[in-house]
Amino acid sequence: MSKNLPYDRTERVADAIYHLISQKMLTDISDPRLDGIHVTKVKMTRDLRIARIYFHMNDASDERKASANKGFKSATGYFRCLIGQELSLKFTPEVEFYYDDAIDAHERIEDLLARIKEDKAHG
Repeated sequence: MSKNLPYDRTERVADAIYHLISQKMLTDISDPRLDGIHVTKVKMTRDLRIARIYFHMNDASDERKASANKGFKSATGYFRCLIGQELSLKFTPEVEFYYDDAIDAHERIEDLLARIKEDKAHG
């Protein structure tokens, strides 16, 4: 398989895991530490052994992020089992959860640009 394909197997597996986890977060997860959290992306290692699942939440205080990480840590076995049951993979990948700060960075940039625009209008 060529590395130049626009949509390779790692991306297909990542997309399948993304949709599976996103759906289960909405319907099956009752842990209050995971309320209001949504999955933003999934990245797979080339060998499909590790799924890095990125999440975001609106109230992203350090305390809330720590609580969410504990919630995900306790649900890791459930998510691995789910992936193993739903996807036809030779190995069930390990799952790792990371806070996705890209949205926060984007919002900070938008705020800075708005302030610059406002300063120019008043100055």
